[in-house]
Amino acid sequence: MATYRVLVLGAGKVGKSVAELLLACGKGAYAVTIADRDEASLREAAENLTRLKARVPFAVSFEQKKVDVSNPASVREALKGHDAVVCMLPFNFVQGIAEAANELGVHYFDVTEDVETTEAVKRIATEGRAKVALVPQCGLAPGYIAIAAHHVAKGFDKVHDLTLRVGALPQYPTNQIKYNVTWSAAGVINEYCEPCNVMLNGEAVKVPALEGLENFSFEGVEYEAFYTSGGVGTLIDSLGGVGKLSKTANVAYKTIRYPGHRELMKFLLQDLRLAAEHVEPTAKGQKFDRWMLIDLFDAVVPRTLQDVVVIFVNAIGEKAGKPWQDNLKLSIPATTILGRVWPAIELTTAAGVCAMVDLHRLGKLPRKTGFVKQEEVTLEAFNATIFGLGYTNPGGLEAAILKG
Repeated sequence: MATYRVLVLGAGKVGKSVAELLLACGKGAYAVTIADRDEASLREAAENLTRLKARVPFAVSFEQKKVDVSNPASVREALKGHDAVVCMLPFNFVQGIAEAANELGVHYFDVTEDVETTEAVKRIATEGRAKVALVPQCGLAPGYIAIAAHHVAKGFDKVHDLTLRVGALPQYPTNQIKYNVTWSAAGVINEYCEPCNVMLNGEAVKVPALEGLENFSFEGVEYEAFYTSGGVGTLIDSLGGVGKLSKTANVAYKTIRYPGHRELMKFLLQDLRLAAEHVEPTAKGQKFDRWMLIDLFDAVVPRTLQDVVVIFVNAIGEKAGKPWQDNLKLSIPATTILGRVWPAIELTTAAGVCAMVDLHRLGKLPRKTGFVKQEEVTLEAFNATIFGLGYTNPGGLEAAILKG
């Protein structure tokens, strides 16, 4: 099989991990170009890939390219000559990448939680223009969580309540918001601001982010969870389309945090009105908006490599005429792999999108071209890829990579 050429657009925290994981687990099957406009990010990515090259017994083929991702012509030029693109850019840069990829015959993958962006990708297929595979929202949440929830739900005759919960959390929180930046600050703030697609009492509706608060415990630790945007992906449509949902079903995605986090974020985003995207400058020329808060998080909220991803899906419904409940629970810690610590959010997000790319390369996605929903891939098929170990056995991933 010919080498599969992948462009990774965005060399940030998770983008560089996507490039590294594809090359490590692909064992010579991939050639990766990692592109970004930030030279420091490209240098860090190159250091990681150079270290990988020295530790594995197979070819590690990569190049780095400085690309102004805000310039459509530059992005189009970078896309040329690749089989697939994995878009790891902040949500405000993503729109338009799928259109360009489709025009140039480059299969498209992303991890965005932004609903509007995903709808734009879907329209390429619904308008009959798709020339390539269009696979958005294939990270952790959205992404893996839809695959896992669909796996739980399909065991029921009818589902009454289905709740998807995911949290990327510091293992040792010490600040008042009980949070460290382990992922994209822009992505986190955006999902706290945008409307959330849920099903309530059998009706598909949009609800405000940060509502739907609940508290629960998992392995002896107390958590809270609340609505955030994007995580449910296309799951509601998929389950409704096959008659799995009862007439009064509730389906929702919630983000997991430590207790107290939500109240402080509501103060910042709602009471101080920092959720606004477009505001007029004050008399002193200052703009207090969403981007100011994102910049503030990036500048002052500590980062950590010591994180944990918590996944908790629970479903209540009917099996053989009897009421039933099933759960799926995972707790994935940061893991050392091939000489560096992989934060859990980097590993799980990268594993999610890399698994989808690999399944497409091998012809194992439901279709070669067109829009692909995450839940169309079975949990068994996902876990059968080497990337599935990022969820089921992260401690065994290095041995699997080095195995002949």
